[in-house]
Amino acid sequence: MFLYPLKEPAMRARLLACIVFLALHPFVAAANTPDALAAIERNARNAHSDAVYIESGRGVLLQIAPAAGEDRIHLMSATKSVVALAIGLLLDDGKLASIDEPVSTVYPEWRQGRKRDITIRMLMDHTSGLQNVANAGVELEGAPDLVKLALAAEISSDPGTTFAYNNKATNLLPDIVQRLAGKPLDVYLDERLFKPLGITGHPWMKDQAGTPMGMAGLSLSAVDLAAIGRLMLDGGVTPGGKRLLSERSVALMTAESARSPDVGLLWWRIPAWEHYRLKAGAATLLSARSMDAVMLDALLAADGQVFDSKSALISFLAERLGPSWPQRYAAEITGRGLKLGDIFDIDRGPVAAYAANGYLGQHLVIVPDKGVVAVRQIQRRESHRAPLDDYAAFPMDVLRLAETL
Repeated sequence: MFLYPLKEPAMRARLLACIVFLALHPFVAAANTPDALAAIERNARNAHSDAVYIESGRGVLLQIAPAAGEDRIHLMSATKSVVALAIGLLLDDGKLASIDEPVSTVYPEWRQGRKRDITIRMLMDHTSGLQNVANAGVELEGAPDLVKLALAAEISSDPGTTFAYNNKATNLLPDIVQRLAGKPLDVYLDERLFKPLGITGHPWMKDQAGTPMGMAGLSLSAVDLAAIGRLMLDGGVTPGGKRLLSERSVALMTAESARSPDVGLLWWRIPAWEHYRLKAGAATLLSARSMDAVMLDALLAADGQVFDSKSALISFLAERLGPSWPQRYAAEITGRGLKLGDIFDIDRGPVAAYAANGYLGQHLVIVPDKGVVAVRQIQRRESHRAPLDDYAAFPMDVLRLAETL
């Protein structure tokens, strides 16, 4: 079973048109495949990628292997998507009744005030409302006990009402897994997911209290990360036919969040196409929020332009903000409670792919209707050139490749 059934009429019509076209022109798509692969390889090498791995039903289409001994690369925030699968396993094992269970069933100290309304789902779709500094380096990296830090956080918005990417909230999930499964997150996943997939090396960073991090911390090879993508693509079943995740849990991970079409439960939803245009009243809105002058100038420089993807827009902004653009973006947009949809008019096509993404340009992209799984990874190093080395266009390049198959 594929993770994304073709239910939308537009997608069915598009697929039918492709079938008719290819019946009349059977070699057109195949002829374009080498060019699409060459473009990905060229872009990946230009962005100093350490590993690229792309496979489809045909087999391995492209592989750039890292240096010997450096195959396991920190997934950064793509770790969150793997953590989400542990919650799916808890559901399948009957250790968690529902993702809409209040978090207070695990932490009784939250059975008062607004925290009593926070659910497991809200931790996973970034709507918990927990106070959070967008830049994890400010208060999370190096914190001795990330669980205690999250439990003590104030509430900045009513639970369930506002999408705001939240590293702090996701750090509760590993402890929730340990309390419900009776074993640490990394051990639970090793037994239930990693070993059955043949993944034998998976170092995971922990805080000083010994709890695996939820916001980041897992290192995997590109091939191993692709194996997780293939499991999602095939509805929770391994290539050998063993079911590891239920269809229900797989579908939950990628179902649209009530507060953002971009996300499921710690998995990203990638549309076939997007158009971003600066809103007519953007300057007034940003001035009213006392936006930093550098960020304001970068945003207003987009006036009159149309960006064909979120990555293109982010790259445009990053070029104007310089190497510290992630921190400035986090402080001036995310930190002020703003979303790109507040500043730009956004047109989106149907969802065509799902992704796990992380800082510096860690990407796992799954294109269900074409059976494509693609991974791009890069090591953290002082010479990293943001945004050039982030390869933010990788998901769209993969979609272009998938169209040729």
